[in-house]
This record gives sequence, C-alpha cells and structure tokens, in this order.
Amino acid sequence: MDYFSKRNMFILFSILLLSVLFAGCSAIAGSSDEIKIGYQKNGTTLTLKNDGELQKELEDLGYTVTWSEFNTGSSILEALNSGSIDFAGAGDIPSIFALDKGSDFKYIASEPSAPTSEGILVSENSDIQSLEDLKGKKVAYNNASIAQYLLTKSLHAVDLSIDDIESVILNPPDASLAFEKGEVDAWVVWDPYLADAESRGNVVLQTAEDIVPYRSFYFATSEITEEATEVVELFIEHLSQVGKSIDADPTEAAELLEEATKIPSATWGTVLARKQSNVQFIDNQAIEDLQVEAKDLLDIGLINNEIDFTENIWYPENE
Repeated sequence: MDYFSKRNMFILFSILLLSVLFAGCSAIAGSSDEIKIGYQKNGTTLTLKNDGELQKELEDLGYTVTWSEFNTGSSILEALNSGSIDFAGAGDIPSIFALDKGSDFKYIASEPSAPTSEGILVSENSDIQSLEDLKGKKVAYNNASIAQYLLTKSLHAVDLSIDDIESVILNPPDASLAFEKGEVDAWVVWDPYLADAESRGNVVLQTAEDIVPYRSFYFATSEITEEATEVVELFIEHLSQVGKSIDADPTEAAELLEEATKIPSATWGTVLARKQSNVQFIDNQAIEDLQVEAKDLLDIGLINNEIDFTENIWYPENE
C-alpha cells in the first residue's frame, strides 16, 4: 500500500471515529432533554396531562415529555428515587415512609391539607355512635398507611389504642367488599373510597379534622432541581393554574376521573369539592405538618428513624 493510500485510509478512519463519537454525545445530550412525569389518577395531574399546556411549553423549549401512570404513592416514589421519573405526586405519609427507607427526593409543592378527605366509616344502621364505641369492634384499614395513622390517633384521643379493637388488615378494594357485606364494623379509608361509600348511605363517624393533617405533595429528583430549575418552576406554575381551575369548576376534572376510574363523576365532584386543588410552593405550614406526622409515626412505631426534612425541601430561587 503506497503513502497516499495509507493517508486516505487514515483520514477515512478518523472521520468514522469522529462520527461515532459525535453520535454518542448527541444521544447523551438528547437523553438529558427528556422530562419524565409520573402521575396517579387524581384531578390535578390528570387534568394537567389532558390539557397538554405544560407539555407544549416544554416541547417549545426543546424537551420531550413522557408520562407514566402509577397506582400507589409508594411505587411512584420508588420510581422517583431510582431516577426513572423526574416528577411525582403522592400523599404525605407515603413520602415519609420513603424517606425513612433512605429515599432521596425533593418536596417542591403541596396542596392545602384536606382532613375531611379521609375518615372512619360505619354503616347507616350501626350501633357505633362514637369513637369510644369502636372498642372491641372489627375495624378494617390498610396496614402502614394514613388510615392506620388516623385510626391510632383517633383512638388515642378517647384513651383507647389499637389493642382495644380487632384490627382487620385489608387493602381498600377488599375492605370495601368486607364492609358492604357486614364482615367488619368500621372502615378507615380516604377519598375516593370514602366518598363512594358515603354515596351508598354509609356514615362518616370521624374525619381527620383536628386529629391529623392530610396533604398531597409534589416531588422532583434532586438532579432536576439543581440542573433545570426553570422546568421545576414551570411544572408548579401549570399545576397551580390547573388546580385553581378545578377549584372554580370541578366538572371537567370529575368527568376525566370518571373515564379513568369508572367511579361516577358525581362522586368525584364530592371528592374535589371538599378539598382545595390549588398547588403552592412549600410553605412553613406544610413543613410543620410533615414534622408532626413524622414524629407521630415514629412514636407509633410505623417508621424507625427521626426525619429531618431540611435537605429535602426545595425552594424557588426568587424566594
């Protein structure tokens, strides 16, 4: 092979090598421009996904957006912790359980506390008329959940404990069947199960009001709060706009939820009417609620560690 042939081969090889390197760099850069949003079937995030305004604005900024549905708070927070998604929405208690297990994420926003959105149910003709009457009764609730937390605190308020009742540990769908069949005397649960049971004539013996907070939070990975602050602020801005529209008129959100869950829109109307969907940046009251809940859960024995929320709260740059 002569000199020129060798030189041409070298140039060709160099061009191919550079092409591979540039392709790899482009793929890496492209992956960082994907925004992955996890959601559950609630009014705010379902409406946010459906109206497409957030997605359009992010796409105009050069991002691609993917949405992933989750059925539980624990599963969506596990995905957030692993980096499978960038944003998530879940309840207060699942988030505390996740931190207790060593998860890493940031609280970025919350809805106001909605204590009437969970409660202790009894049947219309039940002889249980007060919390004291629960003594010795069969009470269904989901283990290690907001329901167990509410039940424990409610019983403590009347000098009773979990040991004074007969606990029946069931997830909400199974508990609903047991309750309707009369196999349990009371059921501790949250919306939409609570509102659905009420629509069938059952009675709320006690809500969480004046007993425990009950909040929905929004979360992001630590990475995105550090590297894409403008995306985090945009996400919260759109959530807030959607939440305000639901508070003004929940009809559209209720219809979306009926389509997604097969629970009647009238029931979802009840759910949405007794809570505020207006999403706000984390404030002192939200942090105080988390601290109270974490201390209670530690005292009850539902978590194993004291939790300092300082490193898990994200604040916008202009605050």
